[in-house]
Amino acid sequence: MRKTVSKHPVIWSVITVILFFISADIATLIIAYAPLFFLTNGSFVVQGAAESVVALFGVLLVLIFGYGFIWNETDHFGRGLACGAYTIIMPLISLLLTSAILLIDPTQLGFDELPPVEPGWRIAVFIVTMFLIGLAEEAFYRGIISNLFWDKHAHDIYGVRTAALYSGTIFGMMHILNIRATGLDGAGGVMVQVCGAIVMGIAFTAIYYRCRNIWVTIVIHAFLDFCGLFTAGLFGGSIAETVSTYTPLTAITTSLPYLIVVLVLLRKSKVMQILGEKGEPPRSPEELSASKRSFIRALIIVIAIWCFCFLMSAALSPEVQQSVSALFDSGGIDFGNEVLDVTNSGAWTGEMTFGSTCQFTVDTSAIYRIKITSRPEDPNAYVFIQIKLGDEVYYEDNFGGTCEVSLSTRLDAGEYDLNIVYNYSEATIPNSAYETRVYIR
Repeated sequence: MRKTVSKHPVIWSVITVILFFISADIATLIIAYAPLFFLTNGSFVVQGAAESVVALFGVLLVLIFGYGFIWNETDHFGRGLACGAYTIIMPLISLLLTSAILLIDPTQLGFDELPPVEPGWRIAVFIVTMFLIGLAEEAFYRGIISNLFWDKHAHDIYGVRTAALYSGTIFGMMHILNIRATGLDGAGGVMVQVCGAIVMGIAFTAIYYRCRNIWVTIVIHAFLDFCGLFTAGLFGGSIAETVSTYTPLTAITTSLPYLIVVLVLLRKSKVMQILGEKGEPPRSPEELSASKRSFIRALIIVIAIWCFCFLMSAALSPEVQQSVSALFDSGGIDFGNEVLDVTNSGAWTGEMTFGSTCQFTVDTSAIYRIKITSRPEDPNAYVFIQIKLGDEVYYEDNFGGTCEVSLSTRLDAGEYDLNIVYNYSEATIPNSAYETRVYIR
């Protein structure tokens, strides 16, 4: 099948991305019917279970597409790590700085004080989840997509660069669908992530082309995610919560260093070395000219996509949205008015179950955005959220430990009850604080 799919890399890359998200949706469906344990022990337990399904699907798809040889790529591991030194050293420095700040002044990272650390087994699940994310995404995007473009274009220096540009950009663009997890409130952060992921994807592809060892990019990818989500894994949190904090400046500070890495890794002498190892015959002047035009076209497309995503990240940033909302409100136009913003907090007094109920009014039947944040000091505490109109339940879910969820749902006009019920039957920290916020707009 390899010869067939490599003739049309763009089409088959799109199909691969679709299959990637189908596998993720299948995993989500499976988890929805999993025991309550998976749904009440933090986001990384759910994420890890889902990623194991996606990773398995990716491994099988690599075999189906005829690229099964990548799992036997074990040479040049050290050279690959050397090529990706920046992607290891800088995250490691960031990790060490974050750890130091947490110990010295946690308020700089948004904590009032140093929060309780997650149980050891949850931290272990977080680490395994980071590896599974690396394995799953590298199987799809380096194992399949990078090889599709390699087979099609990598016959000369311009072709290798074209292949890296296209495959890396597809990897970055697929992150747009993370809006499904963050909601519109975090859309600006997602577009920032896309900008960084495009250049990072090109760099990862360049590393893979230089060493031809898929395990190198899997390890680097997993380590990068581990460092980036360190506080979420250590104290409880989610990937969506972290992405939502990104700003447009992050797009620049993330992309520029990776751009330098790409320029170094794909400089002429090194690409010629790659082609020499591949054993490609010399290209005619006409073929080189056509390949050069293809590279320039790819470069223009990638730059245009990156600039568009950057502008979107700026337009969707919270500051801009607030300004636009204020502008429309000043003109008497309803621009997504707030329906409910309630915070329930206190300290555990020893009761096994307790809670509160409040009422709120929805004036207009429409699709509303609901954001739920729960931050119990005791990681073994659970909170049950229910939204009812009369006897009809419009939303309910149970959360364990620290979590943040954003979702969209239809609410009909009427008087609603919001029930917040805590379950402390497994709690172990006396007088531990808790805080739950429900925001509807």
